[in-house]
Amino acid sequence: MIIKEMLIIEFHAFDIKDRDYINSFFKVHHYEGVDCSFNTLFLWQHAYHTQWAVEENILFIRAGEDQLFFMPPFAGEGASFGRGLELIHECLDAAGKPFILKSASPWVTEQIENHCPGKYDFIPDRNGWEYVYRTADMISLPGKKFRMKKNHLNSFLRQYADYVYEPITMENIEDAKAGIAEWFESHGHIEEEEKALQLCFDNWEALQMKGAVIRIYGKVEAFTNGDLVNPDMAHIFFEKANPEIRGLYQAINRDFLIHEFADTEFVNREEDLGLEGLRQAKMEYNPDHFAEKYDVVLKK
Repeated sequence: MIIKEMLIIEFHAFDIKDRDYINSFFKVHHYEGVDCSFNTLFLWQHAYHTQWAVEENILFIRAGEDQLFFMPPFAGEGASFGRGLELIHECLDAAGKPFILKSASPWVTEQIENHCPGKYDFIPDRNGWEYVYRTADMISLPGKKFRMKKNHLNSFLRQYADYVYEPITMENIEDAKAGIAEWFESHGHIEEEEKALQLCFDNWEALQMKGAVIRIYGKVEAFTNGDLVNPDMAHIFFEKANPEIRGLYQAINRDFLIHEFADTEFVNREEDLGLEGLRQAKMEYNPDHFAEKYDVVLKK
C-alpha cells in the first residue's frame, strides 16, 4: 500500500519484500539502536503508524499521527545527511507540523550539530534508552553482581534437570504460538504486542528470525526470539516465561544466547519505557552501556 499525503515524498507501509533494500541503509553505519532494523520497524509499524520512503538515496522514516515525527535521515552511499535534514523540514512544514526527530543516537546528534551548529536542542529520551549487555556476562552470570540471578538459574537447573530447549522451526512453531497465547491469557492481553508477535510468526522465515522455547514435562513454559542489530550485537524481541517457575527466565535467556548468539559481543534487550519495575529488573542485569536516544528540536 502506498500512502501519499505529503507534498515532497511518497511514504509506504513496510512490506516484507523491501527488507533487504531498507536494511542496506542501516549497514552504512553500525547502529546499536533496535529502531535501525527492518524487523523492528516492520513488526511495530501498526502500533506506531510508521512508514518509510527513499528520496535522493536517503531513507526517511516517519511515525505518529497527531504528533508526527521523523527518525534521523539515513543517507545511502554518496547521499547527503544535511540534504536529508532539509527534506524533513520541508515535509513537516508542508504538513503544518513542528520539527522533531526521535531516536537520534549520540553519533547522529554529533552529525547534526556539525551540519547546523547551534540550531537544535538535543533532549535525552531516558525512557527510550536501550539496555546493552555483554553477551558473555548474560551467559555465565559471573561474580557477586550476578549472584542472585545465578542462584535463580541454579535452582531451576536442579529442580528441572530434564527440561528441554528447542529452537523454533516450522515443525514446532504452532506449539510456540500456543504457549504465547496461553501466557497472554494468564497474564493479561497486550493488544499491540500480540499483533506484533502474530506478524512475526506469520513472516518468521522471511524475517530470518531466531527463536526458542523451553518445555517442562512436554509443555511450553518459556519463549524467546531475536535477531542481529549488527554483526556484533544480538537483539531480543520478546521473552515470555512462566513466572511461577524460579529461574526459568534466566534459563531461556542463557540458553538462547548460547545456541544462537554466542559469537556476539553484546545483546540489546530494549528500553524500559519509564516503567519503574522494568527499569529495576533491567538494571539488575548490570548493563554494559546504553544505546542512548535523543529528541531533536529547533532551538527556541
